Amino acid sequence: MRTDFTSLDRRIYRTRLMIQESLISLILEKGFERISVKDIADHANVNRSTFYAHYQDKFDLLDTIIEEKLALLSKLFKETGPQVESRLLKFDAPDPYFVVLFNYMADSARFYKVMFTFLEQERFKLKMQEVIREALYDRISRLRMEQKLSVPLDIVLDYASSSVMGVAENWVKKDIIYSPHHMALQLTRLASLGIYKAIGMEDNGRQN
Repeated sequence: MRTDFTSLDRRIYRTRLMIQESLISLILEKGFERISVKDIADHANVNRSTFYAHYQDKFDLLDTIIEEKLALLSKLFKETGPQVESRLLKFDAPDPYFVVLFNYMADSARFYKVMFTFLEQERFKLKMQEVIREALYDRISRLRMEQKLSVPLDIVLDYASSSVMGVAENWVKKDIIYSPHHMALQLTRLASLGIYKAIGMEDNGRQN
């Protein structure tokens, strides 16, 4: 596998990045439907032939951006896994998985604003939730627990991934009014306490 990053590689990367950033900017400016390939090329300061050398049309461009963003998020989650071997979490220290998620979303805030506010793509939301679900499954698998879970694993994964996804989406829609660290810490505390304890309800113990 080639590991060097040549000047040609860098030029291609910069060109693709300019085109991708131009699409995001234009969607924020006037919506996806009104954008033409000429608009994107002009905004990126490239020829239309250059655009077509990388993408078939604006739909292919959007799909590529989505796939690359989700692939990078998945990669970041996987890189975090080996760092989190302990089953014990600190109440006042954010879970590394949540830190990765919210930092990444903050770094890509314009993209997520487009996806959640301007396009509202249900397909994207489901794909992103699946990335979160897979990361949670990997996290649980690393614990190598011998005892049976109190709640079936599929329900745990569905509940946790949809909850995290919903909170993350609303965070972006409300213009990221809390810092990524704050969000990661609050979700850590919610996960640690459970919903009932978090809202002040008492646990009377498990019933057999």
